[in-house]
Amino acid sequence: MIEHHTFGSVGRLRLLWRDWQQMVSPKTLGQDLSGALTVACVALPLNLALAVASGLPASVGLISGAIAGVVAGLLGGARLQITGPEAALVPIVFLLVQRHGVEGMVAATLLCGLLQMLLGVLRVGRLAKLLPAPVVRGFMAGIGLILLNSQLPRLLGLPETVGSLSSLLTQAGALRVHWGGLVLGVLVIACMVGLPRLRRRMPAVLIGLVVATVIGGLLGPELARVGSLPPGLPPPRFPSFTGVDWSALLPDVLSLTLLASLGSLMSASAIDQLPGVEKHQTDHDQELMAQGMANLASSLFGGMPVMGAIVRSSVSIQAGARTRAASVVHALLLLGVCLVAGQLVARVPIAALAGILVVVGVRLLDLKGVRVLWEQDRPHVAVVAVTASVIASVDLLLGLGAGVALCVARLLMARPRTEIQMRILRLDGRPFFRSLSTAAAAQDDRPPLQRIRVRGPLDLLSPGAFNAALTSHPFPRYLVLDLSAVPYMDATGLQAVLDLRDCLVMRAGTVVAVARGEVARMLEQGGFSRNAPSASLVPSYDEALEHIARSHKDAVLAGGHGEPPPISA
Repeated sequence: MIEHHTFGSVGRLRLLWRDWQQMVSPKTLGQDLSGALTVACVALPLNLALAVASGLPASVGLISGAIAGVVAGLLGGARLQITGPEAALVPIVFLLVQRHGVEGMVAATLLCGLLQMLLGVLRVGRLAKLLPAPVVRGFMAGIGLILLNSQLPRLLGLPETVGSLSSLLTQAGALRVHWGGLVLGVLVIACMVGLPRLRRRMPAVLIGLVVATVIGGLLGPELARVGSLPPGLPPPRFPSFTGVDWSALLPDVLSLTLLASLGSLMSASAIDQLPGVEKHQTDHDQELMAQGMANLASSLFGGMPVMGAIVRSSVSIQAGARTRAASVVHALLLLGVCLVAGQLVARVPIAALAGILVVVGVRLLDLKGVRVLWEQDRPHVAVVAVTASVIASVDLLLGLGAGVALCVARLLMARPRTEIQMRILRLDGRPFFRSLSTAAAAQDDRPPLQRIRVRGPLDLLSPGAFNAALTSHPFPRYLVLDLSAVPYMDATGLQAVLDLRDCLVMRAGTVVAVARGEVARMLEQGGFSRNAPSASLVPSYDEALEHIARSHKDAVLAGGHGEPPPISA
C-alpha cells in the first residue's frame, strides 16, 4: 500500500496532535523510555565534547541539547529525530566564537533560527533531495578531517595554543605530550570501538567516559578537565546586537544556516528509511521550521547552534524509540544533569572528550564506504576527495560548491547516454501468457505485459527523456522495469521511478523492478520490496517474469476472471 501525504497547515496540526497523544500511550512508553535513556548516555558526552571543541564552556553543550531537544522533539517534521549540537557544526561555531565572541555566536544562532523558519515557510526543504550523493559523502568526510585536525592535539594533552594538527607538526620539538591524558583518550577510543562488539546496545561512550574520569581523578592537577559548570539554567534573555559588525556576521550566519539546514534535512531523510520507521512520514518543510525554533530557543539561553543528528537518532530508534517521547525525555535527562550533576561533569578530562571526537571523525570519513565506491565508480571518489579536501582546507560552502560543480561537469562531459527501450512482450504458448492475454482482451485495451529497459544513468539529466517515453504508451497491467544496466541513480532519477510506480499502481497495475547493487538499495529505500504485491524488486529479468506469473495466478484464484484484486493507492 502506498501512502501519500500532503502537509498543509491543518494537516500538520492534526499530525502533531496525533503524535502528542501517542507520546503517552502505554503501548509505546516503555520502548520510548528505553530509547531516551540510551541516547541520553550517548548525547551527554558528545554534547560536552562538541561544546569544548567549539571553544565554548562544556555547559553550553548540555543546555543547548536540553532546550533544543525539547522544542524540536515536540514540533519536528521527523518525529524520531534527535536534535542537538553536532560535529558538522563545530568548525563554523568555532570560527564564530573566534571572530565575533560568544555573544556574537549566540546572536548568529538566533538569526540562523529565524532564517530556517523562513525557509520552512517558503517550502524549500524538499530541495535537499537533489544534492548529489558523492557531495554528501564528501561533506561528511570533510567534517571528519576537520575534527581530526582539531582534536588530535587535545588527545595528546597539548596546550590550547596548539589549535590544530598542522601547528602541532611545526612545533613538535618544543612540545611535551601529557602521557596520562593520551592514555585516557586511547582508553575511551578502545571502549567505543570494542564494547559494541561484545554487546551492541551497550552505552560504550558513557562507559568509556566514566572509566576515564575515575582514573583521571588519580592524576595530577596538570591534566586538563572540563571545569566547574554553572548551577542550573541561565535565565532566558534576548541576545544583544550592540556593536555587531553586520557585514562580517551575516555571511557567517548564511553559512551556518545552510549547513545546519542541510545537515538536518539529510538526517531526516536517512531516518525515514531506517528499519522500523514508517515510510514517507517526514515533512521536510516542517522539520526546517522546527529546527529554526530550536535554534531560536537555544539562543535565548545562551546556547550554541543545533541540528538533527543521524547517529543519535539511529541509536534511539535501535534502542526502541517509537514516538516523540524518546526525543523529549532524552532532552529532559540532559536538563537534569545540568541541574544536579554539574560537579561530576566538571571532573571529565578534556583528553577523554577528544577521544570521543576522534572516533566520530574517523567514522565520518567512512573509509569502508569510499573503498566500495572506488570499486564501483572511481569518478565519484574524485568528487568525494575534492569536496572533503576543499571543506577541510578552505571553506565549507566552497567545498560543497566545488563538489556540485564537479558532478555537473562530469554529467555534461563524460556522462554516457541514457537509452530507454520500451516494448510489449510477445505472448507465447505458455498457460500464464494465454490466461493473461485472454483477461486483457476481455476487459480493456491496455498492454497486458510490457518491458521498459534503461541503459545508462538515471540522474538529473535523464528523467525528462524517461518521462517522455513513459507518456507515449498506455500503462500496462504488468510492467517489468529493467534497471539492471543502470550504473548510477541519484535522488532525481529515483523520484522519476517512484512517480512511474505510483501512476501504475493507481491504475490497478503492477510494476516489478529489476536492479542490483546500489540502485537496488535506493529502490528498497524508496518503497520497493522483495515480495510486495504492487511494487516488487527482483535481481533478474527471469525472476521478474516468474513473480508476475505468481501474481497473476493469485489474482485468478482470488477474482476468478483474471482480474487482479484491487490495489490501494
